[in-house]
Amino acid sequence: MDIEKEREFFDKFEAEHGDYDVLDERAYRRLLDLFKEMIEPRPGERCADLGCGTGAFTRRLHEFGLDLTGFDISPLQVGRANREAKGTERYEVGDIRATGAPAGSFDIIVYSGVLHHCDTRTSRIEVLTEGARLLRPGGRIYAYDPSVQSPSMFLYRDPRSPIHSTKGKTANEVLLHRRELEAELRESGFDRVAIRGVSGITFRYVDSPVARLFLGAYNAYEHLLRLSPFENRLGTFLVTTAKRR
Repeated sequence: MDIEKEREFFDKFEAEHGDYDVLDERAYRRLLDLFKEMIEPRPGERCADLGCGTGAFTRRLHEFGLDLTGFDISPLQVGRANREAKGTERYEVGDIRATGAPAGSFDIIVYSGVLHHCDTRTSRIEVLTEGARLLRPGGRIYAYDPSVQSPSMFLYRDPRSPIHSTKGKTANEVLLHRRELEAELRESGFDRVAIRGVSGITFRYVDSPVARLFLGAYNAYEHLLRLSPFENRLGTFLVTTAKRR
C-alpha cells in the first residue's frame, strides 16, 4: 500500500470537494442499523474510526452514546472532520498502521470503507493488527468494504471490466474476497468473525462523470438486491465484525 498516494488523493478531494460524504442517508441508516445489530454498542464505550476521512460515518455514531476518536492520514480531511464535529468526538492525524495510541485504549474499532484501500494481504494484516492492539480483550471491530462478488462493483471497479473507471479511486483500491478477509482477521488476532454481503448501500455522489449517468439505476438495483434471496452472496459491500482474542 502506497500511503503517500492515499494522503495525496484525500487531501486533493478535500481541497476540491470538501466533506468526503458520498453515501446517501439511506445507506448510512443501513450501515448504522447493522452496526447496532452486530456490535451491540453500549453508551460510554470508547470507539476509534481508523481511516475516518472527514468523519462522515464517525459523527453519525453519536446516536449510540460512544466516546469517539478518529484517525486519518490526511491532514486536510482531519481538519475538516474537526470543523464538522457534531459533539465531543476527536480527530487526529495518524497512520492507521501505527497510530501511537496506547494498547487496549478502545472497546470498538471501526474501519469505514478502509480495508479495501490496503491492496495486499500484508498491508491489510498490518492495519488489522494495529486495530487488535488498540482493542481491549474482547473488543469488537466493524468494517464495510466493496465485495469482489458484487456484479455492480465488478463492472465499475474491477480492471477486467469493459467499463472500469479509475476516476474517484486511489491506486491502492481493490475489491475484497470474503474468505481471504476472514483468514486475515484470524491471523491478526481476531475470532468470532462474521462477514455478510449487504445491499442498500446507495450513493449520492460519485466522481466519475460516466458513472453518474448510471447512478440512479445503480441505486435502484441496490434496493432490489436487498429484497432478493441473493443479498448475502452478491451484496455490494461486505460488512465484517469480529472480536479480539
